[in-house]
Amino acid sequence: MLIVDKRKGDTMPIHEVIPTPSVGLNRALNGGLNSGATHLFWGTPSVGKTTMCFRIIAEAQKMGYRPVIVDSESSYNDEYAKKCGIDIDDVVIVQSTVVEDIMKNIIGYLSDDKEKHIFLFDSLSNIVKEEFYDKPESGKAMGLSARSQGYFLQKLVNYLHKERNIMLFVAHQTVDLSGMYAITKAKMGNTVHHNMSNIVKLFLSMSKSEMEREDNNMITSQKATWTVEKTKQCPTIGSTGYYYVLPQMGQIDTKRELIDIAIDMDIIQRKGAWYTYKESKWNGLSSIELSNKEVVELEKAIKG
Repeated sequence: MLIVDKRKGDTMPIHEVIPTPSVGLNRALNGGLNSGATHLFWGTPSVGKTTMCFRIIAEAQKMGYRPVIVDSESSYNDEYAKKCGIDIDDVVIVQSTVVEDIMKNIIGYLSDDKEKHIFLFDSLSNIVKEEFYDKPESGKAMGLSARSQGYFLQKLVNYLHKERNIMLFVAHQTVDLSGMYAITKAKMGNTVHHNMSNIVKLFLSMSKSEMEREDNNMITSQKATWTVEKTKQCPTIGSTGYYYVLPQMGQIDTKRELIDIAIDMDIIQRKGAWYTYKESKWNGLSSIELSNKEVVELEKAIKG
């Protein structure tokens, strides 16, 4: 519980901002994801939901946050996490799908006053209360998944007030066939939606023109879009943009997105096939190679 008495000179806790690997998404969210808040990423398979969260965790570690990863899919891999920049020697892994077990194992980290923590629940769709397994075929099991998620979220948000925790959630895509048309949506209940500070939809393009392949037909790069479906941080609901997934490397190509945005903003100037930035000049988009100094300069220019 948090009580702020302004008459006594109390002040609200100050948010820290953790950047995402998408330059455009950071712009839409005023720099990234706020601490002391809940953030949900959902979308199509292989769109980079886990990769997005792992890259956010890697940035959070640089800011002093300790990761606690609740792996309800038993898919966590040290090698993959290391590829995404995570310090795997300072990570807590909890593998369970049962709400009661998860809360029992992470309660110490949630209430820790000395350390800052970033939590990842991958995926929220798999987490249910223990009674789901007790009577899986009974009528009580109907809708229990959504109720379990709501119960779980209500327990967790009690530990956000200290601004020392940040929570990331991954949810799968499902299809609603109840109406005239099929509608894709996140696999979650209404309570989850209400308790999220940010909800970002990730969608993988299947257009051949937005894929790059090797000679053996393996996809090396694929364009994906993000949409801010809900945010309490700033008035940017409905904002959309794109990023590039590198499926073979398990990465998100931040530099390529940075170049595209810089060209759109005319920071990198285009004349015919030539691209110019200060003293640098390139013939063709694919030939653009940025130095680390230029990357930093472009990031600052885009932020304004």
